[in-house]
Amino acid sequence: MTTSSATGALPTDRRRRRLGRSLRRTTLALVVAVAAIAVAGLPVYVFPPQGDPTGADLVYVIGPPEPPRLELAAAIRDTDGHVPLLVSVSDSRAGHGEQLFDAAALNVCRRRGSTCRTPVPFTTSGEAALLRSYATTHHVDKTVVITFTPHVARTRYVFAKCYGGDVSVVGVDTDLSPLDWAYQYLYQSAAFVKAWLTPCP
Repeated sequence: MTTSSATGALPTDRRRRRLGRSLRRTTLALVVAVAAIAVAGLPVYVFPPQGDPTGADLVYVIGPPEPPRLELAAAIRDTDGHVPLLVSVSDSRAGHGEQLFDAAALNVCRRRGSTCRTPVPFTTSGEAALLRSYATTHHVDKTVVITFTPHVARTRYVFAKCYGGDVSVVGVDTDLSPLDWAYQYLYQSAAFVKAWLTPCP
């Protein structure tokens, strides 16, 4: 009786060991895949090449116009002789909640040399279209576009596709948690695909 029970348990033990090995392999494969994606994304999202901020005749802060972006814009403008500033702002009627940066709420929009407009649509491609429209009535040879670091590569791609003029993209450093970085990897990657598939406005 004892021998029969032990013999009957062997297939179950083998299945458990096989399941354990399969789970370990799957876990290892997932860890390797995540690590590979993280490494591949370093030069795109974490350490993208920064553009040259000098010699511009327009500084363009794309949304949201948070203080670090506006501070960098002010520093670039002061260095280059206080060149004009274009700021992408949301429409106060659009209901962007806590991320609302409408022209009425920004002091910079009331300063001389600043132009604050809402792109349509309120996307990176819409912001490129806004610059294209601005350039039809203003002298613009080189534009410095300011965003935040994870967005630099996609901004460069979208502006090359939808604007085509001389654009130098600069990103401000942002203190992101590991979870925030994971979100940016997913969001920016999906947005890259969308930018590739979607025609310019």
